[in-house]
Amino acid sequence: MKIFKIIALLLLLLSVNVSAVSVEEGIAASNSGDKKKAFEIFDAACQEDNQLACKYMAEAYNQGITVKIDVSKALEYYTKSCDLGLGKSCLFIANSYNKGTGIEKNYVKALEFYGKACDNSVAKACQHYAFCYEIGRGVKRDRTVSKKYYKKACELGIDDGCFYVKQLTEMGVK
Repeated sequence: MKIFKIIALLLLLLSVNVSAVSVEEGIAASNSGDKKKAFEIFDAACQEDNQLACKYMAEAYNQGITVKIDVSKALEYYTKSCDLGLGKSCLFIANSYNKGTGIEKNYVKALEFYGKACDNSVAKACQHYAFCYEIGRGVKRDRTVSKKYYKKACELGIDDGCFYVKQLTEMGVK
């Protein structure tokens, strides 16, 4: 039984490595100018749930790299990448909902995706999340929650977050 577990673990590690190699190969192809090959590699890796490959697919559709620009398709790939844990993809979706870029403006959904991005340590997302709570955009205004997320943004390197924590503290916000 122990041998079976070791073999299963080795197979799992090899499958993770194959996916990583695929993304590296896609990046190399893209850097050498073979965007079509890169697209094919990223597409295959995304189908295997590689978050970074899905982000590259989203960017291809968002910027029209080897394919026609298709914002809704880009958002599908960004969503998959976000669901797989890539915070920067969550931030892209949040900003899209916040601004109504390629999708109907929806502050509640923007807040949801800012939260997901912040949970994945994306500093800017934490700042936006805090701001939404501070002004009540997409959620009931709550300066205590706002302060908590400004603090997280501060800890992740956003100087404005530190400023707002200090300001809210001086205002008596717990």
